[in-house]
Amino acid sequence: MAKNPSRFENTSISATRLKGAWPYVAIFLFAVTIRLVYLYEIIDQPIVSILLGDAESYDAWAQEIVGKGWIGDRTFYQAPFYPYFLALVYTIGSRDFILVRLVQILIGSASCVLLASAGARFFNKKAGLVAGCLLALYAPAVFFDLLMQKAVLGMFFMCLLLFLISKTTGQPGNQRQPGTWVLIGVCLACFALVRENALILIPAVGAWMIIGLRSDGWQRILVKGIFLGIGLCLIFLPVTLRNYVVGDEFVLTTSQLGPNFYIGNNRDATGFYEPLVEGHSDWKFERSDAKELAEAALGQELTPNQISDYWLDKAVNDIRDNPLGWLRLMGKKWLMVWNSTEASDSESIYAHYRFSRLLSLLGQVFQFGIFLPIAILGICLSWPNRKHVWGLVWLWLCFAGSVALFFVFARYRHPMNAIMLLFAATGMTCAFQLIAEKRFKPLVLGILTAIPFAVFANWPLVSRAKMEAPTHFNIGYEMERRNELDAAKEAYLVSVAIDSNTLAYNNLGMVAMKQGQPEDAILYFSEAVKTKPDNWNARINLGIVLSQMGRKAEAIEQYREVVRNQPDYNPSLYYNIACYYAVEGQLTRGMEWLKKAVSHGYDNWELIRSDPDLQNLRGLPEYRDLISR
Repeated sequence: MAKNPSRFENTSISATRLKGAWPYVAIFLFAVTIRLVYLYEIIDQPIVSILLGDAESYDAWAQEIVGKGWIGDRTFYQAPFYPYFLALVYTIGSRDFILVRLVQILIGSASCVLLASAGARFFNKKAGLVAGCLLALYAPAVFFDLLMQKAVLGMFFMCLLLFLISKTTGQPGNQRQPGTWVLIGVCLACFALVRENALILIPAVGAWMIIGLRSDGWQRILVKGIFLGIGLCLIFLPVTLRNYVVGDEFVLTTSQLGPNFYIGNNRDATGFYEPLVEGHSDWKFERSDAKELAEAALGQELTPNQISDYWLDKAVNDIRDNPLGWLRLMGKKWLMVWNSTEASDSESIYAHYRFSRLLSLLGQVFQFGIFLPIAILGICLSWPNRKHVWGLVWLWLCFAGSVALFFVFARYRHPMNAIMLLFAATGMTCAFQLIAEKRFKPLVLGILTAIPFAVFANWPLVSRAKMEAPTHFNIGYEMERRNELDAAKEAYLVSVAIDSNTLAYNNLGMVAMKQGQPEDAILYFSEAVKTKPDNWNARINLGIVLSQMGRKAEAIEQYREVVRNQPDYNPSLYYNIACYYAVEGQLTRGMEWLKKAVSHGYDNWELIRSDPDLQNLRGLPEYRDLISR
């Protein structure tokens, strides 16, 4: 009989634990449902089957890993975790973009549970559950979880980090678990292999540990620091050794630091990504351009570390030459980090609003500009519990600073939104409690503090149209490459409707030519030239189609405008002008332009000798002299 009470007690404990887990299971299922609905809405859209920007590079890298081996043959240039994650999915399953998105849905939903659990420990269970629900509904999180980009893993590791750190706070028993600090080290290292700027969190967490746990005594802090270091080494050591084996030099994670720092801090930097070579924004050029330019400048072959050092030195020199200009640039980037606009390069959330009613609705409410001031309110209302609050604010500011130090995109800042949502959930729960208790003074003071942040975050610093239009252009470009011309035309038209994008007008003209609609092509090319007179490609294309339509005089005017402003743009333009004047019987001018063509590098002598358009010139002594020379 003595065993029965014990059996009933164990059963009761298990039931209690199971009951306590149900809210987290519900959050997970809720997050999965939201993301599945979003996937259902976009599944027939071209954005699911095509890869834009970095997504294409990650896919290519993953295929290379699967096909050529998991070690590789070069030092890592970009953070490797996400391509290896893709390679694992491709190996276990298949190269199926829907499958990848389904796996990412599970990862993103797990992030919601981790954040809820962390919030329960840092604040209280109610605030934690609200934080998990907010992340489940947060529009950028829903968007990034289904995007073939590494943002989904960045958020996951940030939530995991918060969850693990929360286990070291509160109950004394939790603080004595050394295994937790090993896991924190592993998490930080993995985070850095997803997004390199997360390296800043290593000293940030170390400082939090020293200051926050100083009451434990220096001996215990040292022991925890050792366990943290062990966790870091478990991940970093194999990666560094792998880089040494394939590259013959020690590189901790990647060799991209120098070029990225230069892009974000050179004298012409804008705060956004600008390629090292104009027009080379495609990922295929990124590493090779950094290498070729550095080696050309120094006149020798360079290792990855030397290339990175070259660009670092170049950026530092630019900063040293104009420190005030750099400070203004840093101020601009700092404002961009905290702005509500989701800055993007190749694929914008605002473009996806057009494909998903759910995402569009979520984006009106569950977005950065609304939750930042609520988070500030949460900091104010929870400040009496600042033992944990200051550490979260510290991590938040450190990560924000690491984004501003380079260049700013929404997906780069996305992990820090986990901390924002924790504070927002706390602000909401505290506000309701204060209202219920009729304690309005702290609530009013908190709201007054949050109002400037609301204005600051929602200031129109970055144009949403400038973010969205390039995405539709990129979609059109990919559809054009697939020869799906109607879909390409539709995407280009959306792009120019949002923003007068000369590239889109030019490409619309190219699509019209492929569809056998020269009159439409003339209209689109003319609009491209009207919008941007120095769009030389559009002028040449306009000249070509005008010539094909028999409007040769108008075509020649376009060619002459190009060579007048860009004499070395294309020697064929001089040749075409020479042919026009020769056919028109203006022999002196025709010969003059033919000489210019040759002097600018035109060397198709077989065509010069046989082209019937030049027949009128062949009797001239100047022509014979040119041929003989």
